[in-house]
Amino acid sequence: MQVCKYFPVASDRMGMIWTISSIEGACIIEFGPAGTTHFAIEGIGSLNGEEKSKIYSTHMDQGDVTFGKYDRLENSILEIDENINPKYIFVMASSVSSVIGADVESVCSTMQDKVKAKLIPIKTAGLKYDYTVGVENTLLLLINNVVKSREELGIENGQQTYNIIGSNIDRYNFLSDTNELERIMDVIFDKKVNTTFTAYTNIDEIERASMASLNIVTRKEGLKAAMIMDERYGIPYIYANLYGLKNTIKFIEQVKNITSWEVNEENLEKEIESVKNHLFSVKRRFYFYEKNKDAAVFGDYDTVIGMSDLLNELGINIDRKQIIYKTDCEDETIIASDDELDRMKYLRDTELLMLLGDGVTLDMKHNSKFDLQISNPNLHRVNIYPSTPYIGFKGCLLMIEKILNIKL
Repeated sequence: MQVCKYFPVASDRMGMIWTISSIEGACIIEFGPAGTTHFAIEGIGSLNGEEKSKIYSTHMDQGDVTFGKYDRLENSILEIDENINPKYIFVMASSVSSVIGADVESVCSTMQDKVKAKLIPIKTAGLKYDYTVGVENTLLLLINNVVKSREELGIENGQQTYNIIGSNIDRYNFLSDTNELERIMDVIFDKKVNTTFTAYTNIDEIERASMASLNIVTRKEGLKAAMIMDERYGIPYIYANLYGLKNTIKFIEQVKNITSWEVNEENLEKEIESVKNHLFSVKRRFYFYEKNKDAAVFGDYDTVIGMSDLLNELGINIDRKQIIYKTDCEDETIIASDDELDRMKYLRDTELLMLLGDGVTLDMKHNSKFDLQISNPNLHRVNIYPSTPYIGFKGCLLMIEKILNIKL
């Protein structure tokens, strides 16, 4: 059994709740103890996200567990359908009820003819998988059950807009990073976002996702959803890493090639020059610096890969790259492990110039000249200002500024 001083990696149930909770107009019923639902809602605040949906708990007692009764769940579905009148009700089992084999799919099938809302069962919510699997499965659930075809929407061809797949509230800097992505698409291509999956969107926007002509995937967990939309609606997708100047320019070239959208070359040149003017300032500052110039990066999959690219571009050596949960990763230089003790030992024994990580890693005893939180879980930070991106042109400038301000 692994020792945890801080938090174990969140389960797939938490990933599902986080993904749906930021969709206005969504309605979730969790079949389980009220305390577990309350804990999940409290956790949304620690992510610096807002709960836009309506989340309800049926509560449970010994009889529900012992005899497998579904009366509470069935009555909750009827009550919410009548009083709230939502388009969709997502029905899920809590960790407790899923362990004992609660069959929410059968309940939804039985109750569908008795309500106006479309009942969408969430079939997995146990303890086997981590939150990233929950995010991935919920994005697929939305594509398969909420997104409407162009025929249903009454349109023939896709519009000159794009969807963002992967902007979820469990990403630490989701608000600023999404704003920077939208700004780049506006300034460089004069294009507006159609639907964002799923931070601060609404059910109607999710329904209209098939209207877009491009999907921009910003995290690995959104790839399967994008592939289905490509197959079903003919919407091509780009899996984008926008950390650093090189990756941002590469992304713009990808968009141009896949869509034939016209690039505003004047604006692009201004954006590039605004970063290039300061890139050499970082390299010049550390050129004759003979002390430790190592950095360590800890966090979620895409943030670790992206931030490492950005730091390498700025001439900072990466001593350790670690994804803080177990996952497949093609880059053999990246560690994928949630072992807290191993992380503690590394931080205790290693001198660093920069430590970039989640709130837990930054809270561990360490020796570095500069710390920056880039990933969740979050212990102390409050993020409400939407203009501090880590990606894109402005993200480059922000990181350059922070590095130039390190006291050597």
